[in-house]
Amino acid sequence: MINVLGGIGLFLLGMTMLTNGLKELAGDALKKWLNRFTGGTITSVLSGALMTMIVQSSTATTLITIGFVSAGLLTFIQSIGVIIGANIGSTSTGWIISLIGFKINMQTMSLPFIALGVFVQLLAPRDFKAAGGILTGFGLLFLGIDVLQGGMASVQDMIPFDSFQADSISGKMILIVLGLVMTVIMQASSAAIAATLTALYAGAIDFEQAAYLVIGQNIGTTATALFAAIGASTAAKRTAMTHVMFNVATAIIVTLGASLMFSLTKTVTTVINGSFDATLGIAVFHTLFSVIGAIIFVPFVRPFARFIEKMIPEKGSYLTRNLDDSVAKVPGVAVEVSFNTLQEITKEVTAVIVALIQTKKMTTESENKLNQIEEAIEKTRAFMDSIQSTSTKDRYKHISLLHALDHLYRLAKALREQNPNTLQLQPALTEKWLHVLEEVLTTIDEDAKLPQIATQLQETSAEMAAERRDKRIAYFERSVENATMLEVTVSKVEALLWLDRLVYHYWRSTARLAEYQTATKKSKHGEATQNYALVD
Repeated sequence: MINVLGGIGLFLLGMTMLTNGLKELAGDALKKWLNRFTGGTITSVLSGALMTMIVQSSTATTLITIGFVSAGLLTFIQSIGVIIGANIGSTSTGWIISLIGFKINMQTMSLPFIALGVFVQLLAPRDFKAAGGILTGFGLLFLGIDVLQGGMASVQDMIPFDSFQADSISGKMILIVLGLVMTVIMQASSAAIAATLTALYAGAIDFEQAAYLVIGQNIGTTATALFAAIGASTAAKRTAMTHVMFNVATAIIVTLGASLMFSLTKTVTTVINGSFDATLGIAVFHTLFSVIGAIIFVPFVRPFARFIEKMIPEKGSYLTRNLDDSVAKVPGVAVEVSFNTLQEITKEVTAVIVALIQTKKMTTESENKLNQIEEAIEKTRAFMDSIQSTSTKDRYKHISLLHALDHLYRLAKALREQNPNTLQLQPALTEKWLHVLEEVLTTIDEDAKLPQIATQLQETSAEMAAERRDKRIAYFERSVENATMLEVTVSKVEALLWLDRLVYHYWRSTARLAEYQTATKKSKHGEATQNYALVD
């Protein structure tokens, strides 16, 4: 039994390292690829299937999808297609194990991969360490199967599989529940399927028992998404509910038509292999299971999406609705979500400043908006603190956004310190800035316009700094000449300094957002730094 547990542990460790390495190495490429190829429902399904085959984890695909929906890279309808595709893609593990895992000496193949992977992780530059994780994970995955295979023969004497025959309703239900529990405990359907295939290969269970275990494991794989959705964003909850409803409905349909599915599986396996092979048959069964579910669901994606949206309506602050802890596990996507959130906060701050200049006072509505802005800044700071950016490009963009966040914090703080008479003391300057802000408010949502906005605000800030220097000297000169009382002079200077601080932090926050956008678009750090990353 200890060999079985150890084998499962090695498999899980290998799968985790493989998945994390692939996400880190291909995360940005996957994001660009999804942007380009995820359009209609069919292409979304194909994208989800291929992405899961690449990262070898439907759970990872689900979490990435949640992040893409949060970042606005995917619509909710598109995400349903990706989830359906992820179910199809997750069957690739069964194919790899059934075609390779039992045909060659796993230990002989796995050890060189582990050795090479560890050396790469220890000696290679930072940007290549992820490749070492992939190699090590691949080796540990197959070493786990080898250990699992060695221990499975003794398990059949300890676990009474004969009591759970698939020829009765109760036996089928028990096997489905066992499969579900296996996946929930292991937190990976791939590991559960590997254990099932190994038990089948060792003769501990027969083909039909294995098939019902796989049905249960397909339901159990939704557990991770459900756990991730607890206290998470609306996007996460909707995606998790989609995953659960699709998998459960597909499991019910396949269970009711099990005899037909078994016949079809045996026919397809025989065509592929020349004769029926039980382990290969499970891979075929799992694929047919997922494909049939996709065929049934795809025509009803839009009404299904509307049903989920009604079931789980949008809640919480709209500014931080996309900040999901599970998304933070995928650095490239998490940074994108942070950018979108900061862009929305900047727009809200702009609206508050415009209202403040127009009304010459902080109204109750503006006060409430400022409270929401401050709360959103704190939540964004906590979210960004949990992001572990490892690639050079992600780190660069992450740093740009931290600068933008800091300037937004200081901007909100300056708005809190506003003197009631400030705007009346500098009417010409505030009116001039109002026109700039009103123009910015109409274009701040457009990512492509951010560099242009940053340049415009840089000029405005430079003009404001020049006005502050010249007027400050003039005010004190008039005070010395007794043309103005010193108290009035000090108030006017304080108003100047406050306006200058406000304009400066507003410019710097948008400049850092523009820097991020330029880096994302062109991937040229030097160019972005030269244009926007001036001293803060």
